[in-house]
Order: sequence, then structure tokens, then C-alpha cells
Amino acid sequence: MLTKSFTRRQFLASTGVAATGAMMGAALPGLAQAGTGMIKPARKALVFVMLDGGNDSFNMLVPSDKIAHGQYAETRANLALSRGELLDLDTPKDRLGRSFGLHPSMPEVAELFNQKRLSFVSNVGPLVERVRKEQFYDGSAALPLGLLSHADQFKHWQTSRPDLRVNDGWFGFFADDLQPSKSAHEVGMNISLAGNNIAQNGKIDLPYAITGKGSVGLYLKEERSQLNDLLLDSFNRMMNADQGGDPFRETYLNLTRDAQAKHETFKSATRGIKIPRSFPSSDLAQQLRMVAKTIAASDRLGHEQQTFFVRYIGWDHHDELLANHGRMLRVLSEALGAFQATLDDMGLADRVVTFTGSDFGRTLTSNGNGTDHGWGGNTLVMGNSVKGGQILGDYPELGLASDNALDVGDGVLIPTTSTDQLYADLSLWFGVQPSALNTLFPNLERFADVAGGERLGLFT
Repeated sequence: MLTKSFTRRQFLASTGVAATGAMMGAALPGLAQAGTGMIKPARKALVFVMLDGGNDSFNMLVPSDKIAHGQYAETRANLALSRGELLDLDTPKDRLGRSFGLHPSMPEVAELFNQKRLSFVSNVGPLVERVRKEQFYDGSAALPLGLLSHADQFKHWQTSRPDLRVNDGWFGFFADDLQPSKSAHEVGMNISLAGNNIAQNGKIDLPYAITGKGSVGLYLKEERSQLNDLLLDSFNRMMNADQGGDPFRETYLNLTRDAQAKHETFKSATRGIKIPRSFPSSDLAQQLRMVAKTIAASDRLGHEQQTFFVRYIGWDHHDELLANHGRMLRVLSEALGAFQATLDDMGLADRVVTFTGSDFGRTLTSNGNGTDHGWGGNTLVMGNSVKGGQILGDYPELGLASDNALDVGDGVLIPTTSTDQLYADLSLWFGVQPSALNTLFPNLERFADVAGGERLGLFT
């Protein structure tokens, strides 16, 4: 992997993955103090679906015209999809005269695109600054820390701070600003279907974790029986017992009390909310079903704005790419289709935007039966508010080496759109004031003049 003078080990070392020090646990610097009104209240929800492991997204969104597909097929070799199996996308030709198709496992996504309710952002990834191939090789460009590393790139997609290893995310900034006085027993606006995560970590706020079946807590009150009454009585006595000044026991009990109070609040708020259609049985679909239910319960939860973090694991396809990738794209497309249709049914579709991210794109070249870690890749953004039917950013040429100014080895592509640009558009839609964006994403000004009105173009 990574031909020329760079091995993967050298690449990782050069970008700092081997470094240790205080930055490993650093908090996100430079953000404004909580509750400063940098976000306009609005009835909106952002849903982040993280494709954990590195989606081979150049086999998701594929050039379909004869000439560009020929280049794609030559580069991808045994991993190439045929033109005939691609799903047609109703999109004008790009600046290079190319048309595009979608992986055959994604008919629901293709339909949403053709309905102008979904767009793709091409060749996007974490960037500290714009990078040319020559700068990459001579070491003069600032590169994301731990480039090609799962752990680092997974984190950078959640913080958009690839020059630092930080543990606060941009969703966390939202919560700190919008709910600075939230009490410990209230359910916060950042709700995770994937446990704790960095994207929703704030300086004062943490995500509230649920599952595809709802919140987790003590269920003894649900079905009354003699045994449950005894257990409940024991639980209540433990919660109210005098701990004799033991700070550790008191801290544990406080956390348990708060967790149980949040569970009861969440369960009460979502009780009785009906989902009007069936969802596929996959874990991802069931998680998105619960997201829809929670959005419908936003008033009962006291939320005007919400964020959700959903994690779909298993995209590290070093082997058996074609079969495994097709199977997982099918799960993703079915889940997204059911979710968007349910939002329509429930009258919620105008206030929700869903988007995907992934650790990185993958190499254009085959390693024999799969692909290795890359950098730039393609992602999607879905919702009624989205200016759909677009392929935004610059979809790269898919040749190799000297035929591709972005290829730094084996088809590892330098991104041409930064996560900052993607997140800036999403943040503005969510209600973030333009003046706050450079504070939230300090590298953004290297890619776009947002204050001057420059946008990626996701929204009208």
C-alpha cells in the first residue's frame, strides 16, 4: 500500500499517529462560553449516521458514462461494477462531462436522489489546509494527525479538528450553547444510539445514550408483582440511604438516581407514540426507527433542537469487498428509505436532515479482494430541506499516479472538500450564526469565506 517513497508505517508516523503527549486528552480550545446565543432556536434535528470502518464510497457513487467508467474499471480492476448494473441518477453532467450511477444495492437512496431530496458530497475528508500532491511528498503540508488510522480519522470526523486530538465535538458545542442550565436529571438534546461519542461531547454536556428499543433503566414499575414490589422497595431504600459521608458511594448513588430519572422521563415521553410503518429488522433500521420516535417526542422532552449519533460498524473491507459492501449498502439504503418515509408519514420531514460520515475513503486499487485505508471519499445528505439531486464538491478523476493530481499512492486521494465545509452548511441550517462558524471550525477559513456568503450548496 502507498507506493513511491512512502510505506503505510512511514505515512502514519509522519502524520503523528505515534506521538503521545498532552494533546491526547485535550479539550476543544477556542469555543465560546456556553449559553452565548450563537445558535438560533429552531425546530430541527440533525442525524449523523457514522459508517464505521471506512466506506469504499467510490463503489457507492460511480461514473456511468462510457469514457469515465472505462477509467474507473481500469483502476478498480476486479472490484469494478459494470455500467449495466448501476442505478441511474437523474443529474446533469459535471464539469468534466461525466454522468453518475449508484451501487445496485441502493434503490431507495437512488429514488430519494431523483426526487431531489438527497445529494452527495464528493471527495470529502478531514483537512487542516488544502494539500497538493507535491506538498504531500515533500512534507510541506499540514496533514491530519494519524492519517489512515481508524482511531484518529474516526475522531476527526466527529470534531473536524484534524490538527488536534480533542474530545469535544461540534454537536457538543450545540448542546452547551442551547441548554447551559439543563439539570442533571433532564434528558439532553444530544441523543446517542451508539453509547458515548466525541461528536456529542461538550464542555458541560454529554450525550444521553439509548438503544434501538429505547432508554435503559429499572423496569420494575412496569409490571407489578410481589417480587417486583420487594425489589423496588430495596432499590428505593438504597437510593435514599444515608451514606455516612462516603463521597464515592454518594457519587454513585447520585449518578444512578439521575440515570433512573432520565430513563423514566424518556420512557414517559415516548410512550404512546406510534410509528406508522414497519422498518427492516436490521440494527441500523431499528435505531433509526427509535430516532423517529424520539423526534416525535421532542416537545414532551422539552427539546426544540436535537442531534442524534448512529453508528453502523463493519465497513473495513480489506477482503471480500464486493459481497460485503453490497450487503451493507443494502442495509443502509433500506434503513434510510424507511426512515425518510416515516418522517414523511409523521409530518416531521421538513425539520430533519440526515447525513453519513466514515473514517475515510479507501484505495482505488484492489489489494486482491478488497481495498485498504484511504483519505477522501463520498458521503450523502438527505432531507426535505436539502437541495437534492446534486453531486457537490469535485468528484475526482479515477486514474492513478501521474494521471491523477490527487493520488498519493495506490489511489489514496487527497480530499478536495473538507469536513469543515460540509459541517458549516449543516450548522447554518441548524441555526448556528455565521459569525460563530470560524470559532466552531477554526480551519474553515482556509477553505471557504463563509462570512462572505460562500457555501457548499446543500441548502437553498
